[in-house]
Amino acid sequence: MKTLIINNPSSGRTFLQKNLESIVGRLVLDGTLSSVKKFDTSVNFDYEKAVRDGMKSGVDVIIALGGDGTINHVVNGMMKSGANVPLVIIPAGTVNDFAGFFNMPSEIDEICRMIRGMKTRAVDVCTLNDKYFVNVAACGLFTDIALTTKVESKTILGRFAYYAEGLKEIPKQIFQSFPLRFTVNGESFESEISLFAVSNTTFAGGFKKFAPDATIDDGLFDVVIIEKTDILDFANLFLGILRGEHVTNNAVKYFKTDSLRVETLKTDLRIDVDGEDGGGFPAEFGILSKALKICVP
Repeated sequence: MKTLIINNPSSGRTFLQKNLESIVGRLVLDGTLSSVKKFDTSVNFDYEKAVRDGMKSGVDVIIALGGDGTINHVVNGMMKSGANVPLVIIPAGTVNDFAGFFNMPSEIDEICRMIRGMKTRAVDVCTLNDKYFVNVAACGLFTDIALTTKVESKTILGRFAYYAEGLKEIPKQIFQSFPLRFTVNGESFESEISLFAVSNTTFAGGFKKFAPDATIDDGLFDVVIIEKTDILDFANLFLGILRGEHVTNNAVKYFKTDSLRVETLKTDLRIDVDGEDGGGFPAEFGILSKALKICVP
């Protein structure tokens, strides 16, 4: 297989980045990979160009090494360039929600075994205005943590860096709420929300059951809306999120759809998409059924 590797050298704790040569060397020696072209990403890295150039050279598979943000950039590059080859994900980020949903291996032997087997699964790709995402888009309480946590902290502390940043933000955000208008299937409703999320998998923000009924290939995304509540109810709600039982709470709306429009009067409100800035409002969400092939264990 001719292979394009897109590697984020500063993602997570960098263990797998340091062992990338070992992984590639094994797969070249046993004949799995016939040629390899690798790019190390940077702040202004052009993912779409890298993918487009790779497709012109005839690559058979793309390997992305990094966290959710890196995967998001690679998927956007693939969708915008029309790349129709399998994507291999090597989870090397801080949280790795999307990889966690598939139980992607992080041990070198298991990573090599997965790539040799090249078993693929077609998964849905969500759209947000002119962007794409495969895991979750969210706005509101704590959703800017990934954007404000320093890279150095994430490298040293891993997911604990997010927890530390979240603790700092609790006094600032716990009583904040935002009036939003949601339009689903031509019908609209307004809600004063603390958080809303559009999820393609069950995982979000390190929580394994944030959207407990989500399925990656059903042509639908799951919407979780957490309405404004008092601090005592929020404490119970948080415990429910840990157990995946929050969707039965009276402050939560939970439903599936294939299209959603969200509007707000608050002009500086931003949407987090897999740890990256997804832009502002109005937000038009859609879904492309089974539009991407993922290599799975």
